[in-house]
Order: sequence, then C-alpha cells, then structure tokens
Amino acid sequence: MARVASTKIDVQNLEYVIEYLLVFTVSRRASSSDTTITKGKNRVKLLQAALTLEKAMLELRDQAYLDAVDHVCVDVEDIIAATLSPADIQKLRSAIRQKRYKNDGYSRADYEYESTKRFLLTRSN
Repeated sequence: MARVASTKIDVQNLEYVIEYLLVFTVSRRASSSDTTITKGKNRVKLLQAALTLEKAMLELRDQAYLDAVDHVCVDVEDIIAATLSPADIQKLRSAIRQKRYKNDGYSRADYEYESTKRFLLTRSN
C-alpha cells in the first residue's frame, strides 16, 4: 500500500506553504496538472487564509494571535488535503525545506508565535 503524504502544517512552515501555494495557483504547472487548487473557490480560501495570517500578525496579540494562527494552519491543511495530489504535496515539502534552508530557518510568523507563547507563560506565572 502506498504511503500517503502528510498534510500536517506547523507554524514554522506556514508562511512558506502559503507563499508556495499562492505562486502555484497561478503557475502553468498547476493549470496543466490534475489539481483543483486553481478553481475559484479554493483560491479564495487560500487568499482568505493568507489575509487572516497577515491580519493576525499586524493586529492581534496574546491568545487571540495564537488562536488565529492555529486556525490558519488547520485551514491550509484542509486546502492541501482537498486539492493537491500526493506528488504535488511531496513537491511542496521539498520546496519548504529549500526555502527554510535559504532563510536560515527564520519565519516571521513562527518567531511571533513562539515569543507570544513565552510572553503568555511568563505573564501567567
């Protein structure tokens, strides 16, 4: 039995995944492959997830920020599971690894997420 590619997205990779998917939706490869991510409804969901993440990073603080980012992770996981083939998911994984290596592992969303968690822990003590 073939192994199914995981669609689990964590905060560390969230920005990279959204960026990859946004570029992928308008690419020639997406229109020629057997994927439904180029359909309007799925593109709108992806854009909403990207906007929610940006809004959270700009406007929300504390627990509201953590909840919003966790919600975006789940939304992106659902989009990936519903629209991409296992081969496309594997290409996504490779692109994430390359992007993380290129950026030395820095992700603005992940940095904000971890610092907010640390702040909430010290504030509650």
